[in-house]
Amino acid sequence: MIQLSCRSVAKRYGATRALDGLSMELRSGEVVGIAGPNGAGKSTLMRVLAGEEEADSGEIILTTASGQVDEVWRRVAVVHQEPHIWPNMTVEQNLAVGRESHWFGRIGIDPQSVEAVLSRLGILHYRDHELCDLSLAVQQRVEIARAMLRQADVYLFDEPNSALTEQESQALFATMEQLAADGKIVLLITHRLNDFVRCCRRVMVLRDGRITGDLSSEAVTEQAIAAELSTQAARADGAASSRRERARGCHGAPLLNLDGCKDHAGAFSDISLKLMPGRVVALAGVEGSGARELAQAIGRYRELSRGEQRASTDRMASVAYLAASRRDTVFRNLTVGENLVARLGRHSLCGRSGFLSLRQIEELGRRSVQQYRVKTGSLSSPITSLSGGNQQKVVLGAAMEQGCDIIVIEEPTRGVDISSKADIYALLRSYAAEGRSVVMFCTEVQEIFDAADEVVVLSRGRIVGQVNLSEIEDIPALADLMALYENFQDEVQPAGAQPRNGLN
Repeated sequence: MIQLSCRSVAKRYGATRALDGLSMELRSGEVVGIAGPNGAGKSTLMRVLAGEEEADSGEIILTTASGQVDEVWRRVAVVHQEPHIWPNMTVEQNLAVGRESHWFGRIGIDPQSVEAVLSRLGILHYRDHELCDLSLAVQQRVEIARAMLRQADVYLFDEPNSALTEQESQALFATMEQLAADGKIVLLITHRLNDFVRCCRRVMVLRDGRITGDLSSEAVTEQAIAAELSTQAARADGAASSRRERARGCHGAPLLNLDGCKDHAGAFSDISLKLMPGRVVALAGVEGSGARELAQAIGRYRELSRGEQRASTDRMASVAYLAASRRDTVFRNLTVGENLVARLGRHSLCGRSGFLSLRQIEELGRRSVQQYRVKTGSLSSPITSLSGGNQQKVVLGAAMEQGCDIIVIEEPTRGVDISSKADIYALLRSYAAEGRSVVMFCTEVQEIFDAADEVVVLSRGRIVGQVNLSEIEDIPALADLMALYENFQDEVQPAGAQPRNGLN
């Protein structure tokens, strides 16, 4: 039996109390979830346990069968949301970092252990590939493999499946459960309430640096967790009635008209789709369906081989594209204010003299912080000091400040808490309401229901169905309809056509 005790742990950053006398008791043998809004102290708790930060006061005690551990952090392994890897090295070399032998540069790691772990995670065939050539999902699994090879007593998983497919997530959860069964302490930090229900027997709610709720066994449900969080987090108002109101205000010519489009690499083909002003459109489908690649093509991050048409005769619609991973959208070496204005041109940042106007830049940053609901102590704060949700709002605000006709965003609330999700959905709908269009690639039915006006379902590179969400009253109905469309993948209809049962 392993036991981890946190007693009155406190950590401050200036005037901010990240951890405010936090106390908790963890025992091996189960996967424990940590839920809480952005800024609640989850990341700080993880860093303190892992030894990346030192608590100002309080104590952390780890007790194993051999007795009390002196340096707790040495027995803690972390799997981060954004992989901490070396992209210019192979998978096996990444696993060996920190295990190098002093004799002739040999690697002090058991090849059989490496093979067993990589096989367990389904990435053995990538053993000799460099990380820069692999997907984010594979990179995350490499970090999981590193944690497993450490054979630590405590495993902290921070949004570990945010870039994994459903099948990969199930495999990950099975691995976590096996670690717990092997007598390890396993902590899962995620914003996906369903993930808690699927793999945790106990969920603790962290708010304002303290544990304010502790659910276990049958009490671990999405409704119960949401209720614990609801005192500070409002749910997105994605009701069908509000969508009908927005639909009545949708007029004008398409901002972009795709007619018979084909991907240059074959990810999708025969795509016909009109993006209307005032609409939030979700592209949905499992990995490999072509939905993500279509979003990237609309965002002009990916090349279309043919078929794109302009909706107007005078110009091509302007587009802003935001990738799924914040490491690809945030300038980590810049401040909050600098990130908000970094994508703007001279007309926004320069005064009459033609030189950069610091006063104008500061005024723009202050207005943007308020408009895009960014919680920060100062414009000069490092962007990395913000929670994931607030970083995402900065990224989204910077894109919106460009005033493009179309914003394309992949997984807009990946790794974001309930409160920030509501803010982001409201910002996206407000942007579309100004006569623009928003395209989202989404992997969660809940997000589609809360944020979108319509969903376009893809399977095997083709559009197999389109759903007007103003006619959908609840999430189960939407999930059933989307599943029904996807089941037509073996009899794909021409783009824009409806399945033979006539559903729309």
